[in-house]
Amino acid sequence: MSRFAQIIAVTAALAFGITILAPQPVYADGAASTRNIIFGAAAVGGALLIINHNKKVHEKYAQYDRQQAQLSAENTNMQAAYASEQSAYNHEAALVSEYKKEVAYQHQVVAQQQRQIAQLKRQAGVSHSVGFVRPTQATAVARGAHEQSQVVSYGWGSF
Repeated sequence: MSRFAQIIAVTAALAFGITILAPQPVYADGAASTRNIIFGAAAVGGALLIINHNKKVHEKYAQYDRQQAQLSAENTNMQAAYASEQSAYNHEAALVSEYKKEVAYQHQVVAQQQRQIAQLKRQAGVSHSVGFVRPTQATAVARGAHEQSQVVSYGWGSF
């Protein structure tokens, strides 16, 4: 009970104690009856006040408990969401790692093919200047004799 409720309860108990325990002469007039009605009404009013106060206190405690339960549920949901996001991030990181491996492999294949092309050009006597290939007489004869097509693949299909 709160301090306010305790004070009201003690006051009501003293009022009852004084009324009931104090020896008084018996009067046959209406004053005693009126006094008893007033004290009874005050006692009932005090009891109702205490009950109402306790009801409000319990409602506040219940509201606080509901808020705590809701916050706990939200916290649990946030923790679950964080775990889900962490798992998704780990999967994405693994996928990026696989992509890096694939790109490194493709780069290795492209570099190897570029070396092979350069070696073929040296063998065929192809000269190039400023990035353009100029076929020589020997290249034209070699092409006529060995018509070949080269397929370059970067892992995404044939071009």
